[in-house]
Amino acid sequence: MKTDNDEIMKTRGYIDNKNVKQILCCSKSGFTLVEIMVATVISLLIISSVYAAFRSSLTAYERNQTKVIMLQKCRMALDRMARDFNTLYYEENDEELTILVQDYADSETSMDKDMVSFVAIVNPNITKYLQSQESNTSNNASDNGDTTENTLPSDLARVTYFIGQSPEDQNVQSLMRVEVTNLDTQELQDLLSEIQSTSPSDEMQEMLRTSILVDNVGGFNVRYFDGTDWVDTWDMEEENGLPKAVELTLTVTDPNNKEKALTQAVVVYLPFSASQTQQTTGSNQGSAPTQ
Repeated sequence: MKTDNDEIMKTRGYIDNKNVKQILCCSKSGFTLVEIMVATVISLLIISSVYAAFRSSLTAYERNQTKVIMLQKCRMALDRMARDFNTLYYEENDEELTILVQDYADSETSMDKDMVSFVAIVNPNITKYLQSQESNTSNNASDNGDTTENTLPSDLARVTYFIGQSPEDQNVQSLMRVEVTNLDTQELQDLLSEIQSTSPSDEMQEMLRTSILVDNVGGFNVRYFDGTDWVDTWDMEEENGLPKAVELTLTVTDPNNKEKALTQAVVVYLPFSASQTQQTTGSNQGSAPTQ
């Protein structure tokens, strides 16, 4: 009996050892080549999808950032021009205070390159001045026609806006803002001629660098409202005074050519024109529609 039990135990041990060896053998077996290739392809598809989504989001973000920057530049330039027009100063029959305009479009590029020049008040309080003017007018009417001279603003400068080549890069068109204290119109014509010359002086180039309002301009157009229609040019002698309002349209482009050109416009009512209209007609100036 003891011998039979020993044989049985040996047999059971043999069987257990065989099962362990089979289990160890199975645990050591790895993935097949097909399984590895399938797993690799699936991983690559997932990574590619994630990268495509990330790249698309990044491209959209960059485009939105470019558009926002272009919009900010355009609005800042329009706001600056609007502030200058809001401080425009004019007196009838004073040639030094006349508005000079030039309506020009480049036939090759179809770019609007208008020029406008006017006299503005430097660091003024135009609202307070106009209020005092209206107050004195009403007081004069009640005082049987006795006139009281207003204290006119004294800090005047001629401001000129035009499209010119950037002194840093001749291939870049920039919106220039030139401010000079000399109000003589002939001096202004000479200044513009020197600015547009092919070889301006070093002093002129330095002035142009400090006069750039915005780079990469795709067009600058100015229209004038005569009370009925918008016109592309304005003659002070023929129209017998100021326009009621001006429309400023500015187009800026993307320097990297990745985004479409962006165009913004603003309408500015001229304060002295409105004041003169109220004095002569006794009514408020209506709004000027844009076209």
